[in-house]
Amino acid sequence: MVEESKKHIRQRYALKSEDILIIPQNPIFAADRREANNLRVCAYCRVSTPDEAQTSSFEIQRNYYEEYIPKQENWIYSGIYADEGISGTNLKKRDDFNRMLADCKAGKIDLIITKSVSRFSRNVVDCLTVVRMLSALEP
Repeated sequence: MVEESKKHIRQRYALKSEDILIIPQNPIFAADRREANNLRVCAYCRVSTPDEAQTSSFEIQRNYYEEYIPKQENWIYSGIYADEGISGTNLKKRDDFNRMLADCKAGKIDLIITKSVSRFSRNVVDCLTVVRMLSALEP
């Protein structure tokens, strides 16, 4: 990590390695900073039909995120929100999606990961509305 930091600084400011001194963080404060930087991360999965190929994709998405999120440093697993066999053209019938949005508004989620933004909605207006609402939330 220290070498990567030196390399970045050296490249950015055109400095020599001997001109850079990295002062390590005091370990007493390291735990507090790590905890403060943790992100509560969830995943959203959706397939639009109960077709066998899509059901397989749905399970693959869920399994991937259930393994991937907990492995990331500074990420706290906040669950999987998933709507199976529900079209992305309408937000009304997507219970888990709406529950996820409510949890975001309540400050329970910091980051959502998904296979594609089209998982949020096939309707461009709905998709943009949701993305803008989420980006306007206070951290």
